[in-house]
Amino acid sequence: MTAFSKWLEAKFLEWQSASGERQTVGSFADYLDISRPLVSMWMNARRTPSTENQKVLAEYFGYEVYDVLNVERPDPDFEKIENLWGKLPAKARQQLAEQAAKYVVENEEKENGNAPAKSLA
Repeated sequence: MTAFSKWLEAKFLEWQSASGERQTVGSFADYLDISRPLVSMWMNARRTPSTENQKVLAEYFGYEVYDVLNVERPDPDFEKIENLWGKLPAKARQQLAEQAAKYVVENEEKENGNAPAKSLA
């Protein structure tokens, strides 16, 4: 067993206990909205979750999943942007991308001791 499979088994047992009755791995998979074979493979240490499924597990069990998998936790500010991105019109997305690029260039120039370049706009 891996640290992740042990952790997931503990989460399954906590979930089962909270339900007040014996549950199956299939029911747990349904609860997570992930296929039963995949959850079973995780619990038997035959596979680890994809990045997308790590996010799903984090929604249910918190950021601890990243620690157990020994992967970097996502940046919460970036997640906010990512969640809102599809709701923004194309023009707003373009403007935000341009502002971010300008910000990076200006800060790199400050860090390097250079005066910011003058805008041609």
